[in-house]
Amino acid sequence: MTEKITSLKLDPELWRKVKLLAIKRGVTLKSLIEELLALEVEGEEFFEGEIRTSKELLTALEERRKKGRVPFVIKSKKSAIELIREGREE
Repeated sequence: MTEKITSLKLDPELWRKVKLLAIKRGVTLKSLIEELLALEVEGEEFFEGEIRTSKELLTALEERRKKGRVPFVIKSKKSAIELIREGREE
């Protein structure tokens, strides 16, 4: 598959944090960004039509995100990819 070359305008502080995260994990920026994008897409595909929650909860999570706050945090020593793969095996 041919790779797509693109450019993005990002918040400088976010970009700084992404670079530090890549260094901390010992991976390239490219691989980190690809992993994060793949997780977002896989999560959407996995839960499409399966989310059963209240409209109030979804609204509250959206409001947290709009305010720049993380809607929720997964507290695990495993990576997000490992957690998703485990969930698919069950």
